[in-house]
Amino acid sequence: MRVLSRIALGCATLGAFASSAAADIGFATGRQGGSQYPVSVALSQILQKVPGVGSVSLNPGGGTANIVAVDMGQSELGITLSNSAYDGVKGLDVFKDKATKNVVHLFALHGFKVAIIVPANGPIKTFKDLAGKKINAGPSGFAITTLARTLFAEEKITLNLQQLEPGAAVQQFKDGNIDGWIYAPSDRMAPFIELATGRDIRVVPLPDDVVTRLLEKNPSFYKTTWPADPKLYPRLKNTVTTVGYPNTIIANRAKISDDMAYAMTKAVAENIKALAAGDPSIDSFDVKDMAVDVGIPTHPGALRYFKERGWVK
Repeated sequence: MRVLSRIALGCATLGAFASSAAADIGFATGRQGGSQYPVSVALSQILQKVPGVGSVSLNPGGGTANIVAVDMGQSELGITLSNSAYDGVKGLDVFKDKATKNVVHLFALHGFKVAIIVPANGPIKTFKDLAGKKINAGPSGFAITTLARTLFAEEKITLNLQQLEPGAAVQQFKDGNIDGWIYAPSDRMAPFIELATGRDIRVVPLPDDVVTRLLEKNPSFYKTTWPADPKLYPRLKNTVTTVGYPNTIIANRAKISDDMAYAMTKAVAENIKALAAGDPSIDSFDVKDMAVDVGIPTHPGALRYFKERGWVK
């Protein structure tokens, strides 16, 4: 895990943590029914117990809308993917010429990790072996689909890239109609568990130079292992070193004081297993990965807590 080295700079925080009046917090979350919403519900229950916090209101949005809401102060906190937060702070992609001014990283949660699964007894053993094969990468618009196209293009690998939803991909994999599946699962992904329960599968490792290049090009990624708990996948034959991008909690630097950020981060770290009610993947989450570097400035209050725990230098 790369450790954080950037301290968020910004204008003076508004209000004081020690104030007798509790501050109500708006939390920009994903849409109801999406994977981020139940985690946000569990987070809100923890944060509401932090001294100085009043109510925590969930504001469903998702995607870039959460980043914009936090930047504009419409929500004090929000959840998003690290690569989206990075684009916002750096003014990339949909944020071109519209870089955020107030968004900082508070802490990271469970990651989504690039994994390529294939039948264990098949001919695909290495990344190069994917050439010419029928590989699913998920529907158009998914982050992993874009990443897969980039990876294969850079490695000059031509293949038959499919864009199946996870449910359809599971059946096509079982029937032998696709040769493999590149995806960004969490450590506990039901479709992969289903496949690994009924047949022998293996994970194709990314070449070391590909991992290094990805980390250099996009600091919102981090080096990790998939899966964190191999026992969840009974007939999976190996684990791999890969890259991941986590759900990250962002904050408005002007709205959340240093003491409040410290208290919030501490409360979540001390109650991290409670979040598994929102997403079982958090059962396998290493709490020190809250401090993973996602390529954007970190709130000084959160950074103080990470340093106290020895998670960053």
